[in-house]
Amino acid sequence: MNWPRILLDGLAMSLLFNAVAGLGFLLVPQAYSTMFPKEIKEAAAPFVDKKDVRTMKLILYPLYLVLFVWWAFSARFAGIVGFRNLFWTGYLEMTMVSVTDFIILDCWLPQRIRHRIKGAEHCKAWERREWLLRLAIPEHGLVWTFIIWPVAGLFAAGINCLLG
Repeated sequence: MNWPRILLDGLAMSLLFNAVAGLGFLLVPQAYSTMFPKEIKEAAAPFVDKKDVRTMKLILYPLYLVLFVWWAFSARFAGIVGFRNLFWTGYLEMTMVSVTDFIILDCWLPQRIRHRIKGAEHCKAWERREWLLRLAIPEHGLVWTFIIWPVAGLFAAGINCLLG
């Protein structure tokens, strides 16, 4: 495995993800409320425009695809071979993305953006403890770490092995 490449790619992918996701939030903040805890979703629902949700999806889904393709091509061009090495390379890079997402977008940002979500400004779910326990820790500590990244890693490593 190529550790310097894994670290540099992981940091670059993290920067790209957080910058694009943060910019997307600034463009359509109300749409992002659909990804927040239930109390915030319900309070903000009357102010959510379907067009904004579509815009948010047009920002996030291609972003995930770009990260996934980056992961696969970068490993290939770095000369990383073998299913196991390809899997762990991608898994570690995407874990770096998830950790920075947790720190920046889930720990630091919510307290600074709560005033931008109409209808949900005073929800209890904005409190750091509530936010972390209801959304951030289950999402980043369990779902992405043990389900999404391993499945994506198996898929990307499999494709790379088939192409090689």
